[in-house]
Formats: sequence, C-alpha cells, structure tokens
Amino acid sequence: MNKLEQFIIPDNEDKSRLDRCLRRNLGKINQSLLEKSLRNKHILLDGKKAKASDKIEKNQIITYKASLFFKGKRVISTLSKNKKSYYFDLYKKTVINENKNWIILNKPNKIAVQGGTSQNKNIVELLRSISNDSQYKLVHRLDKDTSGILVVAKNLKTAKTFHHFFKDKRIVKIYLAIIYPPPLKNEQYITSNIEKSSFSNVRKMTTSDVKGKFAKTYMKTLIKNSKYALALLYPITGRTHQLRVHMNYIGCSIIGDVKYKLNKNFQDDEDFLKLHSYIIKFPKENFIKAPLPKHFTNFMKEKKLDFDLKKIEKDFEKELKYE
Repeated sequence: MNKLEQFIIPDNEDKSRLDRCLRRNLGKINQSLLEKSLRNKHILLDGKKAKASDKIEKNQIITYKASLFFKGKRVISTLSKNKKSYYFDLYKKTVINENKNWIILNKPNKIAVQGGTSQNKNIVELLRSISNDSQYKLVHRLDKDTSGILVVAKNLKTAKTFHHFFKDKRIVKIYLAIIYPPPLKNEQYITSNIEKSSFSNVRKMTTSDVKGKFAKTYMKTLIKNSKYALALLYPITGRTHQLRVHMNYIGCSIIGDVKYKLNKNFQDDEDFLKLHSYIIKFPKENFIKAPLPKHFTNFMKEKKLDFDLKKIEKDFEKELKYE
C-alpha cells in the first residue's frame, strides 16, 4: 500500500498556484510528472482532483503519494529517545481537550509550530511523537512567540472540516493581550489592509492604504491603569501577525513584542510576548479555554491589572451562541 503524506498550506502560500507551492515546500518536480500525478489523483487538494494552475488557500490540505519524486525533498529525521520523552511530557502538560477527531493544546511561548533551521523544538515533532501513524495534522497556526489554543486534527476528514469552518468564519478565537500605553478608545473595530513590509529583511507585515489584504479586529479594554491595559482581541479576519500589527496601528504595543515594538523609548525587558489565544468556539462544541501562562498572570498582578476572566466567557457565551 502506497503511503500518503499531507501538507497544510501555510499563510504565505495563500492565493499561490498549486504547482509553485508544491515546489517551494516539497521540492523540485518535473512539470509533466507533476501534471500527470494530478490527473491520476496521486496529488489531491482537500481530497479532490486539482490542476497545476489552481489557486490555493491557506489551511487547505495537499495529500500526495510518498513515492513521488521531489528532488531535494526534506528528509524527516528520527527523533531521539530524549526528545521523544521531552515531547511526551510537553504533551501531558499542554493538552486541554481531546476526542477521537481532534486535540486542543495550550502552546507555550517560544515553541515554534513548525521546524526550521533555528527551531530546536516544535509542535510538528511533538505530533510525530504522540502519533504512530503520522496522521495528526495542524489545522491552523500560532506565531512562535504567541501562547494559547492550538487545534490538531487526528485525521484528514477532521482537518478538512476545520478548513471549511475557518473559511466560512464559523470559528471564533478570542485573545488576551497586555498593551502599552492604554488605548484612547475602550472599545473599537480596527480596520486596515495588511501586506508584507518592503523595508525589512525579516518576515514582517505592515498596514497599507492601497495594497495588501483587508483585516479587521475587535478590541475591548478589560482593565487599565495609567500605563498598561489588559485588552480582549477578536480577529474577525485572519491575516499574518494581524493582532500585533493592529495594536501598533492604534498606537499601542503588545508587551514583549520585539518584532513590532512601536514605542522605542519604552523600556520593555519582558522575555515573553503578552499575547495569548485564550478562547475558541467552533460548531457543536462549547467554549474551550486555555489557561494563561504564569508569566502573563504574574505581570497582571505586578501591574495591578486584576480582572475576573470568567466574565469574558459569560459575555461571549451570550453573544456567540450558534451552531
């Protein structure tokens, strides 16, 4: 039986051509062989036949036969016993909820979702450690520095279901952030276009009046003092680094945000980004919450930003009851 591999399309490949995405992420392949493989259904897009020129969307799933020859294909290394042990312990500490179809993790800060040359530990390797059949797949992503809810599908059918949930905007994700200075408006919708910055070699996004993709964020100040605010953030769209960019757009910085720090004169020595994916709601499930990390709650206490977080859940349960 020919083994199948899966690849979830990342944010930066949104609206790309299928063939170009495959080459950039899986390795080089002859165009005629690629098109033949697509015709013969050896490569599928969301489980369906596709063409090389098809425009793809982020979070769609490419399924392909492992025997296909991709020149320069990334080789998956065997995990050491020590690393497997580390990941099993991390899984036990971070799993929030689980059933036969999905897992909800509370991802810590500074652990990347996917591997890379500078990433020693990542969630993809964790999934390899806990899944013998390698079917566990991410259905969305979080920045390395952001903590909180991360959804993992246990099978292709569930991954496809979540892709449609995201596409049809049937998933609500609520974030908490500590920002400086407090915003001028306690409640507002933030709208702008967001595009890749042309002024930096680092992968960075920026607002634009004419280019980029439309982005919309709901923000509500939960509590504030003269210097800081605890804010609730609801990204209505899902653009890369949207919340960090939008906070700077209204003149605030998320504490610990080195990449998008707006207030250059503010001495921010925090080691961890104070941005946490706190609540998720998707069809046929109740609100699922990821407890805040200690560095976040300690900062709140230190800066006198005490707030009854249960009130958030009650307010949104009233407003967001749907199936």
